[in-house]
Amino acid sequence: MIEALQEAVGWTGPLREDVVERRHLVFFLHAIGATGDFGASGDLGASGYEVPPTFTACFLDEPPSLPAAASYGSGWLNGGDRFEYHAPLRVGDVIVSRPRFTGVVEKSGSAGSFALLTFETEFRRPGGELVVRHIGSRIRK
Repeated sequence: MIEALQEAVGWTGPLREDVVERRHLVFFLHAIGATGDFGASGDLGASGYEVPPTFTACFLDEPPSLPAAASYGSGWLNGGDRFEYHAPLRVGDVIVSRPRFTGVVEKSGSAGSFALLTFETEFRRPGGELVVRHIGSRIRK
């Protein structure tokens, strides 16, 4: 079963384009426990507010749409996420992204075998400037 995943390394998912919208940012900030006045006249203002790099997690396709994953196990777990910050991301920005499957390792635990998959997604401005790189591990069991 692991062979199908190994052969799929390099797969890229669909290209997507997203806008950093103020209303979604407000929900995100409340979810992470941020404090402040996030109303229309508050800390966020109309646009241009610099958002946390982890906000790009809202634009990830979860679970990843990797077709080969169906060959191994039947469920997904999050194995961890890392965000690399390269340029400011602000309310109103348009960003494009595409997930890429970068690796897989089969491991054994007390509950049996599982696959540890690694994905990388770069969030870029339409002109190509890298804003945030997300490296995520997902577990398939």
